[in-house]
Amino acid sequence: MNKRERSVLRLAAAVTALLLLVPGEADGPAGAEPPDGQFVSVSLPALHIGAGERVVGFHFDVTSGRIAQILDVPIGWNISVDNDPSWNTKVDASIRVAAAAVDSSFFQDFAVVEKEGKAESPFELAGEVDVSADFSKVRKIQVVMKDFAVRQDIRSLKSHSSK
Repeated sequence: MNKRERSVLRLAAAVTALLLLVPGEADGPAGAEPPDGQFVSVSLPALHIGAGERVVGFHFDVTSGRIAQILDVPIGWNISVDNDPSWNTKVDASIRVAAAAVDSSFFQDFAVVEKEGKAESPFELAGEVDVSADFSKVRKIQVVMKDFAVRQDIRSLKSHSSK
């Protein structure tokens, strides 16, 4: 084998190794849907809270989906996710101390949800957000699917494509 043939073989081996080591890149075109479902980023863009009110908790139900990530969990929060095998998920969150309360901007791209790929029921989000101004009385704001902004999440597609 001459020097040129050895160089070609080394290059081919290096390219093959790179494709095997970079998750998601050899699985298909960029943005391709993973086999189990589609990952979406979830926001509550128009959550109307009153002057002086802060978010002190929330509860969401996800139908035909699972929570893949809750992004940027604030210090002092207790968040519980029940990703039931039925693809009907519940998320409950509350503050431990009043200083941990957040404003409505927390809900900008706050979660990544995987939609079930072969769902019998339509994908849906619903629940309530708990707000308070004085931390003694809590007001519950009901939210339904039309209140949520759901968009494809490219970041999580790439990180979950090799599961």
